[in-house]
Amino acid sequence: MARTDTPSQPLAVGGRPAASLAARLLLGLVLLVAVGWAAGELWVASIGGKEADLMRELASERGQAAVDAARVVTWLGSLWLLIPVGLVACVLLLRAKLFAETIALAVGLLGAILIYNVTKGLVARPRPPVEHLQKVGGFSFPSGHATQASAFWLSLLLAFNRTGSRKRRAAAAAVIAIVGAVAWSRVYLGVHYPSDVVAGVALGSAWALYVARCLYAGRASAG
Repeated sequence: MARTDTPSQPLAVGGRPAASLAARLLLGLVLLVAVGWAAGELWVASIGGKEADLMRELASERGQAAVDAARVVTWLGSLWLLIPVGLVACVLLLRAKLFAETIALAVGLLGAILIYNVTKGLVARPRPPVEHLQKVGGFSFPSGHATQASAFWLSLLLAFNRTGSRKRRAAAAAVIAIVGAVAWSRVYLGVHYPSDVVAGVALGSAWALYVARCLYAGRASAG
């Protein structure tokens, strides 16, 4: 009796072949870096000087209570918090057999880190010319905290929404509040211009949504 071998199937994630998915994600990374670079160069060339004056005015009106609050909430966008929270979330998602959601959360954070680091180097915008109330290094545009906070918390929200929970609106409100607080804290502490955090939120959110679209395509929601 003749033996017939079943051809092996390519590794798939979220309904897409892994190689195709990796190519799509890489393309998204490149496009977002290009958009961030172009937006940064255009903004700095046209509005940069006026923003410096705005930062000087804001710095002159800082109050100690608000500074203390900013120093606390800014940690919601720090990798020192996002990495351990992300690891716990990934374990919980894996236990719930939400494999695509686990990958989306991890790729969302790691990709955001890549996007803002490359874009910072390309735009090379100096930090605001005011006293920095938190130790920072490197360039200013876009805000790394705003980018990674947006990507991480939005990715977590999208994964949470697929669990079928009825607390989606409360979760969405919490994510908006967290990202908004992180963005505000970076400006208030004098380490970023307003446009840096706006760009960070836009890039991080766009990346999280793009990753979710790639990974969740063809899969029905759990809700």
